[in-house]
Amino acid sequence: MDLTPLNALFAMVPAAILVFARVAALFLASPVIGDNYAPVTVKTLLAMAVTGIVLPAALSHQHPIAMDGTFVLLLLRETMVGLSLGFFLTLYVQGVRFGAELINRHAGFSAAENFDPDTQASVSPLGDVMQGLLILLFLAGDGHHFFFAAIARSYDVVQLGGWQLTGGFQMALADGLRQMSVIAVALSFPVLATIMALTLAEGIATRAVPQINIMHVSFAVKIVVSLMVLYTGMPAAVAFLNTVLTGMQAAGYALLGVMA
Repeated sequence: MDLTPLNALFAMVPAAILVFARVAALFLASPVIGDNYAPVTVKTLLAMAVTGIVLPAALSHQHPIAMDGTFVLLLLRETMVGLSLGFFLTLYVQGVRFGAELINRHAGFSAAENFDPDTQASVSPLGDVMQGLLILLFLAGDGHHFFFAAIARSYDVVQLGGWQLTGGFQMALADGLRQMSVIAVALSFPVLATIMALTLAEGIATRAVPQINIMHVSFAVKIVVSLMVLYTGMPAAVAFLNTVLTGMQAAGYALLGVMA
């Protein structure tokens, strides 16, 4: 009985485990797919399906992998590839959420915050709206294909067990944190600038006519004006979110190049 095909299949098991570790870690840490909206069973089955698709490409330039003492180290490195890329992409989504949170706090929507059992934190209505809009734009632009393309391309730059904590990788993560702050400030600036102008006008009116209690109407005025600014600037916000998604994909590909 010829056991050659069976032996060849068993020889692929270590590599398949490593590929699954990278894919599963990416799906666990990445935005949209990694959120709690998708059940764990769906993520696991999707990771297994993607593993079967990219396994031949991962093995094309890879020597046979043995189940020895170094296999655990390789498994950790493969997990770090997925976690690093997923965390880096999440920074861009969190930048949008952070900007919406700034608008929420300064525009007077703090009383409308609610507890999200998925994230175990208080979330704002504007944060949910902006994140939902970002996800819709992401899916409408076939952004979910980016994850599969990134996984396939990652094996061209970072082979199995090739992840390293390089200086370029650390600088890329630092740049991702900077981009998160830039996105938050740019998204919230129109509303925050309007609120600052209203606050300045309230101060001048209070000093000019102390008998008027501006505090009775200031909160309502800020809420109404903020909603008007958001409604007027929604087309610009959609264009900005599309720019964020484009930059996120380009930065994700660039991050892969500095992991090894």
